[in-house]
Amino acid sequence: MVKWFKYCFLLAVLNLFQHLSFSQNAKIDSLVTLIKTDKEDTNKVNALNELGWEYKLLNPDTSFFFISQALTLAEKIKWEKGKANALRYIGGYNLDKGNYFEALRYYFDALKIYETIQDKKGIAATLGNIGIVYGNQADYPKTLDYYFRALKMAEEIGDKNGVARHLGNIGVVYRNQADYTKALEYYFKALKIVEELGNKNGIAIWLGNIGSVYADQADYSKALDYYFKALKMREELGAKNLIATTLSNIGSLYTKTGKFKEAETYLLDALKIDKEIGAQDYERQVEEALSGLYEKTGQHKEALEHYKKAMVLKDSLFSEEKNKELTKKEMNYDFEKKEAATKAEQDKKDTVTQIIIYSVSVGFALVLVLAVFIFRGYRQKQKANIIISEQKQLVEEKQKDILDSIHYAKRIQQSLLPTEKYIDKSLLRLKKKD
Repeated sequence: MVKWFKYCFLLAVLNLFQHLSFSQNAKIDSLVTLIKTDKEDTNKVNALNELGWEYKLLNPDTSFFFISQALTLAEKIKWEKGKANALRYIGGYNLDKGNYFEALRYYFDALKIYETIQDKKGIAATLGNIGIVYGNQADYPKTLDYYFRALKMAEEIGDKNGVARHLGNIGVVYRNQADYTKALEYYFKALKIVEELGNKNGIAIWLGNIGSVYADQADYSKALDYYFKALKMREELGAKNLIATTLSNIGSLYTKTGKFKEAETYLLDALKIDKEIGAQDYERQVEEALSGLYEKTGQHKEALEHYKKAMVLKDSLFSEEKNKELTKKEMNYDFEKKEAATKAEQDKKDTVTQIIIYSVSVGFALVLVLAVFIFRGYRQKQKANIIISEQKQLVEEKQKDILDSIHYAKRIQQSLLPTEKYIDKSLLRLKKKD
């Protein structure tokens, strides 16, 4: 009954998400269809994990729901790789929420499994994830340590996309430390690889990052050049959120160069897209940029208007974040409760297994000791038998010598003494004389 209820609940959630989100997304639709099947196997674990990944940006809490289901199923069917993938995705969920301690806990749990099953691709990805957490905490020595380890592993297995990603992430660390020369060195290395692979998304990312480094150096001409290249690539991909970000970057750069009309055009275009896709935090940032622009150009009424809009969005985001935090805590509680129960059951099984192993080991040791004693007794008995045999042989030899001596003496005695017949003749002769 409980299983049936859980199954129906999952179907209801799937149907709800399918209608509320991007039902036109063929990949999500196919994954949802697969998950609705009764068969609980590795394919279903993969589908749940992938569905969680697809919802990562659309709805983080929905993403967490599916990944939690993947983890539960992976543990049930004892599939370590599926479990590691789910743990890594949950680590990513906590990373996005800013729960760095929890993120590291899940990442290290995933890493341990990947190392046990020798999944080098999983190891490389997780090492990179751990590096991101330390990077967000501004612990740059640890960040670089994990990024370089991830880079080495990706190079070993020939994962060129992974190599490019880790090179780019290393560039981000150097940029954060204002080491722009090294930042550009690693960004260009990453860009070269993704261009060779024809990875348009990667090309757009590293073009944009290179533009940001030039902007940091106040080389606005080069910065705009790379921003426009990135914009063109992102328009080809149809990635609206990234298009809006690039438009915003270009507008902000034009504001710094005093090209206010161009700045206004690009910022308003970015704002329009952010509103369309519901990216409220980016919308807030563009509203603030517009407020600053209008303040510089003496349009105080417009500046105040956009500032107020930015504050309303900020308050709305703060309230929404609070609600998400409460939902997340409830989900975390349920998940951790289930995880604790699973762990307790596993600990119980491990204890029984250890007792069995210990009992077998002790029994084997006792048998071994008994065998040693039996063998030693056998050897000692064998040795005693040899000694007894030797002593018996010696006694027999001595006895033979004695008997031989007696027989010899008897023969001598018999040779010296007159025979009985001779004595009888002598006695008869003497009688006749008388």
